[in-house]
Amino acid sequence: MAVVPLPPDQASERQLGARCPVDLAGRLAPQGDLMIGACQGTPPAHLAALLVAVPEQDILLPRAWREREVRQRVWFKAVAGFGQRPDFIARLGDIWVRSFEGADPAITTYLVQAPFECADRALPADARPEPVRVAAGACRQAYVSQRVYQMGADGVAHDVTARLMPSAPLIAEDDRARVQAREGRVLLDHSKLQYGPALRWYVQYPESPQKTGPHAFSDWNREHLAFVVWNGRNFELRERVSRRQWPCDPVAPGDRACGGFPDSGPDVYVTADNAAGDSAAAISSR
Repeated sequence: MAVVPLPPDQASERQLGARCPVDLAGRLAPQGDLMIGACQGTPPAHLAALLVAVPEQDILLPRAWREREVRQRVWFKAVAGFGQRPDFIARLGDIWVRSFEGADPAITTYLVQAPFECADRALPADARPEPVRVAAGACRQAYVSQRVYQMGADGVAHDVTARLMPSAPLIAEDDRARVQAREGRVLLDHSKLQYGPALRWYVQYPESPQKTGPHAFSDWNREHLAFVVWNGRNFELRERVSRRQWPCDPVAPGDRACGGFPDSGPDVYVTADNAAGDSAAAISSR
């Protein structure tokens, strides 16, 4: 499938009535860890409908609260995708939703990050991120995670995570011992979803003069596990991706391309756009 190019100057967002940055400072301004140079306005209608339609037994935010929130101004961006309309990503505080279009215009897939598990009585666990305070409802603190949804003809948001999203990559036994000994944490980087179709599993080590393992990348004590890539039908694990699928953050004129904080250092797992990484075979484990 060919990726559909977007019109210049954030035309898709402006057509939805959003206010977009017009100067360099605005185009480089971050809004949280997922939005750089975003526009502000009411979220696209299909994203708002999906967030409202998530069943209350899934998400720890009452539907009435979500109905009010999606009528407010939020940060959002259009992203080039596989469908007739662009993909979109929108952020509402600790919640974000990213749409993924495919060949069938009647089916849109949504990746949602939200408070899905209450932490009020949960025991602390090293593998979990810190819980966040829940804005409404009976639960006070919750663990934020990602789930995949599709809207049914009945207007209900159906959880299709198990069918469309692969599990986190397995770590070989000898690698696991090394990761644990060096206090490595397995994390999922979703920051590039504002530009393309991929996420990245990696191990983050504490600052240390020691060299990281055989799959090291970047200047920040990180070790690559796998990319998770939307292919127009589902998500799949890949060893490598092209730069088009994992773009660098924008930099100011005169600064070195790919020289921003998230992109600094060597990364053999991101290939040139005309290299084989763009069509690399899916992987199931390391």
